[in-house]
Amino acid sequence: MYLSRVALDVRRRETMRALARPTMLHGAIEQSFKGERKRRLWRIDQLDNTHFLLVLSEDQPDFEFLNRQFGNTDGCNGWEIKSYSSFLERIEAKQVWRFRLCANPVHSVKEQGVTGRGKLFAHITREHQKKWLLDRSEKNGFSIQANNFDVIRSEWINFGKGIGKREEISMCAVVYEGVLVVTDATRFCEALVGGIGRGKAYGCGLLTVMRL
Repeated sequence: MYLSRVALDVRRRETMRALARPTMLHGAIEQSFKGERKRRLWRIDQLDNTHFLLVLSEDQPDFEFLNRQFGNTDGCNGWEIKSYSSFLERIEAKQVWRFRLCANPVHSVKEQGVTGRGKLFAHITREHQKKWLLDRSEKNGFSIQANNFDVIRSEWINFGKGIGKREEISMCAVVYEGVLVVTDATRFCEALVGGIGRGKAYGCGLLTVMRL
């Protein structure tokens, strides 16, 4: 496994278009890998005034094409790639980590007289957004306390999908930050590698941790 980070140049018009249309970044990420298409987790991080693209993948990428599209144009290598497998091997129960997660918290509402799971709606209040993650912590191998994490950003992303962009997608992307405790190392590693929630093709689901 590899965790990569690409510095994006938001002074470029094409980069701003890609940030507003996740399908553009998704396509550029796919072109950074050889062989069969696989679902790869990714998200956009904002640190001070800099935007970074984070990508988690089984295979080592080559971001030369993506960097030419959305990265620095000064000729510098604007990305870094680190091995992730050795980090996963060190995960143990009771470890305490600072975490960041971009997710798409939704809930289903069954319509009267209609069978099936129901229609999906986004959680739009901070209270419900936090509860969504609290409800999913145990099955993903960690525990969190309501006063130890928060929603630091919540924004709607609207974009077209498909041929001619005729399918309109409206998605609420929520960024969480805080402190967690690992309760089940196996499940936690599965969450790190597989992501949490929906919208993974559009920059949601990637959970990352760092030491306090």
